[in-house]
Amino acid sequence: MPLLYIRISRLYDKIIMYNYPMNLLKILKDNGYRITESRKLICDLLEKNIHFHFSAKELTLLINKKSEINIDQTTIYRTLDALEELGLLQHSHIPHKPAIYYLNNTDQNVHLICESCDKIVDISEQSVKSINSILKQNSNFNTINNNFVYIGKCKECL
Repeated sequence: MPLLYIRISRLYDKIIMYNYPMNLLKILKDNGYRITESRKLICDLLEKNIHFHFSAKELTLLINKKSEINIDQTTIYRTLDALEELGLLQHSHIPHKPAIYYLNNTDQNVHLICESCDKIVDISEQSVKSINSILKQNSNFNTINNNFVYIGKCKECL
């Protein structure tokens, strides 16, 4: 199995979801976006893999591997941008790696990323609330949204 797919094939422990199932195509259409075969494939993959984080390149490779039509990366980016503009998708930047995209299923998007195997784990909402509480106590700063990553090594790679 190529390294690119290792991260995608793992299931993550605890992910808190809100407002699912989601019909991404309906929301795109209701907001004036054209529904193409490419967008159908992209949205279908995202909806079926709500626990995963993808780079645009990974999405392109996965969709092209599973479908009969060939989608270019520009189409992937346009669809990701549209979904992000509507608040359905978010992305995080990882140092020296491509951005990762994931469905916006909580307002607490904090990730633990293993620098050795690229495993991505979402921190539970309760843990994030605890971190936010400490930030508020120590710096008198009230967080509204979290979207960041911690880089380290998972227990399998230590």
